[in-house]
Parts: sequence; structure tokens; C-alpha cells
Amino acid sequence: MEWLDRMTMVMDSICEASMEGLGVTELVNRTQLSKGTLHRMLTSMVKHNLVSQNSETKKYRLGPKSMVWGSKFLAGQDTFALLTEYCDLLAERTGLYTHLCRFDAGEVYCVYTRQPSEGRTAYFVHVGQRMPLHCTAAAKAILAYQPPSAVASLFAKEQVQRYTDFTKLDLQDLRAELDEVAQTRVAYCVEEIETGVSAISTPVFHKKGEAHFSIGLLEATQHLDSRRDSLVKELLEIGEKASERMAAAYLLTSTGVGDPGRL
Repeated sequence: MEWLDRMTMVMDSICEASMEGLGVTELVNRTQLSKGTLHRMLTSMVKHNLVSQNSETKKYRLGPKSMVWGSKFLAGQDTFALLTEYCDLLAERTGLYTHLCRFDAGEVYCVYTRQPSEGRTAYFVHVGQRMPLHCTAAAKAILAYQPPSAVASLFAKEQVQRYTDFTKLDLQDLRAELDEVAQTRVAYCVEEIETGVSAISTPVFHKKGEAHFSIGLLEATQHLDSRRDSLVKELLEIGEKASERMAAAYLLTSTGVGDPGRL
């Protein structure tokens, strides 16, 4: 099946390139195939619409057939179910209670949770629970990527409640925190909802700079602090993978997150 290995290598190289595509010389460098071999392969691949060639630049890009295949694959997938897989993975890797939250109609609410079987956690977030916008990591991870005017409007409508002595109530404090989250992709809730309990969340992007989901974990503050660096690293890694999957689904289906049936 050497021909299939070669074709996959060429398709992967073109897929990983910029939207402008790749020329033959660039493909030679990336695949280490000869120009003659590549010319024969590309001629056949163009014929079958696997790739297309720009008549001016002579560079090759993915063709319409690859779009059809990708769309058919995604049509058989449940994007939400795919995101829950990452929530499960985060729970397995950290041994902590994890939750997936969604932003819709000006509110953030929990849509999925996972409690590791060996977990000792006595506290939890339940599916359907509304996440206060001003003091939960799940909400902050999403709000950090909303327009400032939208955040101000949401905050004005929010019932800003003090849950603990650590709950932040000032919009300026929230904005400063959201600015930091936008830089680090990590949001914290340090005992703002319940004394002794903290959470960390990261956004799940459906396109660059736009997030309507967040994935996070919950733990006793002392245990979270003792593992903070490793937990943040794991969270960011899984969040990035989830974002890649979400972005691919969004791009190929041309469906926005406003359609709950798809995303």
C-alpha cells in the first residue's frame, strides 16, 4: 500500500499548509518524493478533485472531494458528544471532577460533567446549573473572548451576589481579570462560590478568538494549589485539542454555535 502512504503524505502536507497552498518544490521538500512522482500523483489527484491547482501561482490546495468527505464524516458525528470526550479525558488524566459549560442567550450553564470513579469529591456542578458570570471560572473563560460592551451589558443584567468573602463584585475588577484570561487562556475561581473549593477553566474555541464553550475542573483549594502547574498544563493541552476539533467542525459544516442542534 505504498501508493496510499504517499497520497496520505501529500494530502497531509497540503492540508497543513497555508490557504495559498504548496508548489511542487515545497512538496518535494516536505515529502521527500521525487518531482516526477509528485507530478504523476498530483495530475491524478487533480483529475479526481482531491486537490486543485491555482492557475496563476501553480500551487496546490485541497480540492472539493476532500470537503465532501470531511462534511460526510462530520454529518455522522455529534459535535457535542465529541467535546464530552475531552471532558472525560481531562477527568481521567487529573483524577478530578470536570465539567463542560456553554454560553447561550447571555448565560453560561453546565452541559456535561464527569466524576472519576476513584474521585473523592463531595462537591459538584450539576448539568443545567447556571454559572454566575462574575465569579465562576467557567464563565470567565468564555467572557474573556466576548466584546467588552457585551460583557458590560451582561454584567449590568447580572444579579451580582456575594457568595463568599472572596467573591469579586466590581466590574472593573472583572474586566482586569478577563484581560488576563484572554492572554493566558486560563480562568480561575478561587473560593468565590464556596469556601475551600476552587476551579480552573479554559475556553474551547470554534474559530479564532471566539469561544462559546469552556472546559474545567473542580477541587479543594489546597489540593488544587499543590498541583496547579501540572493541572494548568493538562487543561490547556486538552482545551487546545478540543478547540481544534470544534474549529474543524465549524469550518466544514459552516454552522454557527447558535444552532444547538449542531454545536
